[in-house]
Amino acid sequence: MKENWEEICFLLSENIKTEISENDFEQNVIQALRVLNWKEFTGDIQIRPSFPFGSSNKIIPDFVINSADKKNLFVVEIKQPSIPLTTKFQQQLFSYMRLLKLEYGILIGQSIQIFYDGDLTEHDDPVLLETLQINKEENKGEKFVELFSKEKFNYNSLKSFTENSLKKINRKADRKILTSKILSEEYKSKVYELIKQDFLNEYDAELIDNTLNEITINISNLRELKTINPIKTEKYISDNESTRDNTKYKLNGIQKRLAKNRFVLEFVKQYLKKKPTTFNSLKNIFPNELQGSTGVFNDLDFVKTKYANKTDKRHFLENSEILESSDGIKLVVSTQWGKHNISEIIDLARKEGFQVEEV
Repeated sequence: MKENWEEICFLLSENIKTEISENDFEQNVIQALRVLNWKEFTGDIQIRPSFPFGSSNKIIPDFVINSADKKNLFVVEIKQPSIPLTTKFQQQLFSYMRLLKLEYGILIGQSIQIFYDGDLTEHDDPVLLETLQINKEENKGEKFVELFSKEKFNYNSLKSFTENSLKKINRKADRKILTSKILSEEYKSKVYELIKQDFLNEYDAELIDNTLNEITINISNLRELKTINPIKTEKYISDNESTRDNTKYKLNGIQKRLAKNRFVLEFVKQYLKKKPTTFNSLKNIFPNELQGSTGVFNDLDFVKTKYANKTDKRHFLENSEILESSDGIKLVVSTQWGKHNISEIIDLARKEGFQVEEV
């Protein structure tokens, strides 16, 4: 494994000119894939294959790696190693992953980035599992060879690798949230109370209070991490608490009690029935910011593509739930509604003349 990784580093870094073109770099990548035993001769590699989508469009990824029975396994996109791997390049890879319904994608340029898009994560976009520097000292290089070599490639190993990577990512996110809580003004008051409780066995409460009023306690982040906005942190925590807001709603006097997401679906449906509107105009009336992440609604084809690798498509997709704008575009409403984002859509409904009752 070590020798294979060192050969890959030689091909993708040590043995290339500084300003190598993308076409020339492609040949080096093909050689690196051969080190992993993927060969064009045996039908393992499709080079710049063309895949149709829609009525008149097509996509052309750089490489698609196939199994022995010609099933697509993962997609590889390459960029000149002199150019940083930007989000624009990542988004290009993401589109290939979704349209080809592939959970794994690899971006190769200045470094190697491994992405995952599937049910193991709730992120809308594919998640960056690992970034490998292309040098012999990279301690994750042998693992990369093990995971993506032809002989060793299997989804059970990739799943285990993905789960471990996601745990590390989630651990970092949890640490940021905890840091924000500890640095908050609310927690500072708790520190004063803890100090008071610690000294109550030795001093009276009034003396402790007077003393604490004369001092200042500062809690600082030694790593100078950028503090998460406390408001956003509180929202994140409250949305995941075990106690949920189970308020339901009635629209225009209809007796049926609707959960938050069903209420939004019914509101958009009734709005279109009352005021037929083009897709773009409807987006102006229901801007994405009202929902916060997915948007209030989206084009059906867009949703099918974006969530191709997800079981949960985050939108209402039953035939009876699919709506249509006045210009003939099929649209689907987001299911992602909670107490943190429902109030503005209720305000909009009332502004548009709909009667909303909380029950």
